Amino acid sequence: MRSTAVIALLATVTILVSACSTTSTERREQPSEAAKYNALLGIEYLRLGELAKARDKIQRALQHDPDMAVAHTAAGMLYDRLAEPDRADKHFRAAIRLEPDDPELLNHYGVFLCRQSRVDEGEKMILKAAHNPIYATPYLAYTNAGLCMNSAGRTQEAEQYFIKAIKMRPKFTRALAEMARLNFARGDNQQARAYIDRYMSALSEMLTSDPELPGVLLLGVRVELALDNPERAQAYGRRLKSEFPQAEQTRALVQSEQAAG
Repeated sequence: MRSTAVIALLATVTILVSACSTTSTERREQPSEAAKYNALLGIEYLRLGELAKARDKIQRALQHDPDMAVAHTAAGMLYDRLAEPDRADKHFRAAIRLEPDDPELLNHYGVFLCRQSRVDEGEKMILKAAHNPIYATPYLAYTNAGLCMNSAGRTQEAEQYFIKAIKMRPKFTRALAEMARLNFARGDNQQARAYIDRYMSALSEMLTSDPELPGVLLLGVRVELALDNPERAQAYGRRLKSEFPQAEQTRALVQSEQAAG
């Protein structure tokens, strides 16, 4: 569950990265300018999985300006990735003290809390973000709230949040995929198929790939087999094997086929 704070920052940081190939390009900037510059670079390195470089940039950001919310947010993200939740929490809370009404930050911190099994706290933070009138993408927050509830086994609440997200953005693929999964899990295969069809229709209009697709294709196989429609099941299976030959979902499908003989 990626925070929209990260997405909003990446457009800026990509320009910075492309303009600067080495750390020797440190500029003669004011501390706050240097802090923001390094924090954004640190977030981009996190996205690329280069954690050592990310840590270096984020530490520099905090040295330049220990009272910058973006720098603390970046540090929270870093220590979350490094499996140091106490340090991550400390920095997320520092960021919120500095920017208590930032919806992107609230959403991201809420997701972090949910992953730490602090579900009620996480839900509260995420909903505070969703209810902020200046938040441009509340459907993301509602989807994150649904994922949070689902992780705690609170599937009815999860469904309500996913439906809110879909009402706001009918072609939001993540929420559609989650509704397909929930319906399949409860045995409502017709509804699961309907959400898979909506997902596939929305996917056809996307300009980028969707990380949910391998899982939805495997789910499509299982749903169609349950509905006694082997042709559609085979079509989903062929696409999964063709487009994602190394995916764990493909391995699961092949193993199930071998077990069935």
